[in-house]
Amino acid sequence: MSSPAGFLRRNLRRVRHIVAGRARHARAVAAGMSILRTYRRHFLTLQREAGDTRADGLSRAHAQAAERLARLCEQNGGGWVKAAQFFSCRPDVLPKEYILALQKLQNDAAPVDFDDELRPVLEARWGDDWESRFSEFDTTPIATASIAQVHRARLASGEEVAVKIRLPGVVQHFHQDEATFRLLAGMLAPLVRELDLNQVIDQLLAMTLTELDFRNEARNLERFAALPHRPRIRVPVLFGNLSDEDVLVTGWVQGERLRDHLDAHPGRAADLLTELFQSYIQQVTQFGIYQADPHPGNFLVDPDGNITILDFGALAVLDPVERDHYARLLFACVSGQVEGIGELFEKAGFVGGNAETLQHLASYVLSDRLAQNNLADSMIDLLELFREKRVRIPDSYIAISRVLITIGGFLMTYQVPFAWFGNAPADQPA
Repeated sequence: MSSPAGFLRRNLRRVRHIVAGRARHARAVAAGMSILRTYRRHFLTLQREAGDTRADGLSRAHAQAAERLARLCEQNGGGWVKAAQFFSCRPDVLPKEYILALQKLQNDAAPVDFDDELRPVLEARWGDDWESRFSEFDTTPIATASIAQVHRARLASGEEVAVKIRLPGVVQHFHQDEATFRLLAGMLAPLVRELDLNQVIDQLLAMTLTELDFRNEARNLERFAALPHRPRIRVPVLFGNLSDEDVLVTGWVQGERLRDHLDAHPGRAADLLTELFQSYIQQVTQFGIYQADPHPGNFLVDPDGNITILDFGALAVLDPVERDHYARLLFACVSGQVEGIGELFEKAGFVGGNAETLQHLASYVLSDRLAQNNLADSMIDLLELFREKRVRIPDSYIAISRVLITIGGFLMTYQVPFAWFGNAPADQPA
């Protein structure tokens, strides 16, 4: 069998014709070529490092390739940044070096010009007299992401609002990127047989397509807001009469981003992060409905210590059986009671190993990491080990792990111990 580098070299010769036939713009061709060259360079680096200590050489090669891949995603923008954010929480797919490199793309993107790019969107949505709806509208954005930009405004009726506007062209670019991603998945799948790369890309594309239509986010926000949350957890008010597929208007929330607030007030970390962690435990184990994109910028802290959760483009829903399984599994993981955890993983839909094997793998990772109060690394290491052992992980658990990795990362950064303060699941010791 030929080497991975040889495989990619042969495919580079034909990718121009294949991508050009499936995509509608030269941008997609260039992106496809760039990522294949990145992968080919990565495998050539692996070959050069073969004479070095195996672990050190492999890690160094992964780190170099990860930085190239992160730069490529940043340069292509749009769906590529969404892909980077998606994969930055997927240790079941990528080694840790890639996770760390891609996490850097979770920050705000460069703003777009309001008059040239976004004013036409509002005119198309509300007409030429759209400004009459507002007494104030700040054309300087407060946040810019890969698919939207947010502006602060005041309605003519007096309410302060946040106006989220979908960037022009992102839907068209998504369909171009979709063709490229599917092509690349098909070409790279033989090199990563330990997982179904096509299935992973399907998950990414489905999630992104849903987030592109703000009507989905509006419905998610209303559903999430109706839940009986903890007293200090807040959700923005939706102005549904002003919202549509490319514009979302919500009440303005006064507060600082959680990370900025904690950096300025580190003494409040234990209180705020424990409250946030307990909220997500409640969402998963009691509601079976949770905000599935715990981006650091999606949490605001107000002067009274309340936490507002933003961005409901991705809302995950568990059926009653899944909720019960994950309540038991999360309790075992977080509390450190790993005895019998293999059976819990098996019942939760993990495929590729029996309960004894899963017990061994989970105990090996969790006993060490949890002893250090390191929830994020324990989740990353466990999923990475499952990937190496070709254990198939349910999609629903991937979404939950993404939450635990992000919140656990906060806890680790600010040295806050995690704890399960809710009721223990049935048949579990309190």
